[in-house]
Amino acid sequence: MSRHLDYRDLEPLERRVALMRAAGMSEAVIGRFIDTDYMTVNAILKRPRVARYLIALESTFVEEIGPSAKHLDAAIQNEARRAFHVEREVMETLFAQKENVRAQMGAATTAQDILDRAGKRAPTKIQTEVTHTIDAEALARVADVLNEHKAIDVTPRVTYESVDEESRE
Repeated sequence: MSRHLDYRDLEPLERRVALMRAAGMSEAVIGRFIDTDYMTVNAILKRPRVARYLIALESTFVEEIGPSAKHLDAAIQNEARRAFHVEREVMETLFAQKENVRAQMGAATTAQDILDRAGKRAPTKIQTEVTHTIDAEALARVADVLNEHKAIDVTPRVTYESVDEESRE
């Protein structure tokens, strides 16, 4: 193999991504095929060693593997549509079983999976509640201590006589 097509320094995933891209697949389709998002595929393709390998591939083989890759791309798109419809039918069937809680939970999980795959992830809210308890005996002791002490009023009292004396001076 010539030096410009040396792929030994590539990881297997990098090599697969480069081959699929050279074949004409979009980053989104490659992401679906390797079970990741298109941003990860984009990051892999931007690596210098992968970019060099991709340029070498495209200059050598692009016309020979292009049609078969486009056919594979169309097949993946068709199967993805079919999988969506099957999953939606399962969700509707489970949701129709109103008396079965497990079926309802399965329908909710299926709906959430559909939303996740469409990039419309439902918001997840985590709510916690913390309850503190005070021992009844300790609370009684605190009440006794508070009852023993009288409150001292420290509010300043101003009389009219003191105000008049100050204004005369």
